[in-house]
Amino acid sequence: MSAKLTGRKILVTGAASGMGREIARLFAAEGAALALLDRNAAGAAEIAAELGASAHGCDVADRAEVDRVVAAAGEALGGLDGVVNAAGILDIVPFADLSPESWDRMLAVNLSGPFNVVKAALPFLQAPERATIVNIASVSALMPMAGTAGYSASKAGLAMFTKAIAFDLGPNIRANSICPGVIKTEMTRYLWENAEHTARAEDRVALKRLGEPGDVARAALFFSTEDSGFTTGTELPVDGGFSWR
Repeated sequence: MSAKLTGRKILVTGAASGMGREIARLFAAEGAALALLDRNAAGAAEIAAELGASAHGCDVADRAEVDRVVAAAGEALGGLDGVVNAAGILDIVPFADLSPESWDRMLAVNLSGPFNVVKAALPFLQAPERATIVNIASVSALMPMAGTAGYSASKAGLAMFTKAIAFDLGPNIRANSICPGVIKTEMTRYLWENAEHTARAEDRVALKRLGEPGDVARAALFFSTEDSGFTTGTELPVDGGFSWR
């Protein structure tokens, strides 16, 4: 590894599994000091023990809990240089069957959650000369698909939220979003464990494969270093060429 994050202190949400966990592993390998948040406190503690990081059980939709946990995490690290919002939920259901409770929960976790985390982390992020925010949106923010009304709305909102705060928080804080396609995580297990569904999904992708969590982690690393020092307010599809087909 190139130790691109040596000396940087970064908070990662959704770190107990999937893309968040892979981001945490890559960032630790690149030298970052990490605070790992997840509603699954035991899972966060497990990956934190592996990486020598601190773990914090936290539901990002609970604003009061986020305020308390982020403050504790920032103080424990001695500040924050970056945030990665990887926590998210997905409920695929036709709009006619979409319950108000599911709609509210997806907006609360996928959109209000990053707002809560960034707002709580802002006093820490304003201290260093350069800080970064990376929000994990989705290809569904760019091209909604059947059964994703709530999910697509929440992720499109997150992409636009990222652009808006990039204006408000520059020049010392950069904010970018990543729009993953189908990535092989627990959230998409229903798809990639089914050979027929996998083949159909791969056929729609220019690179003819599903994404791995590491594909997203490397994009998050790019946005968290000076490699992207003149990039802010953008969304990067990491989808193998799915969204433009």
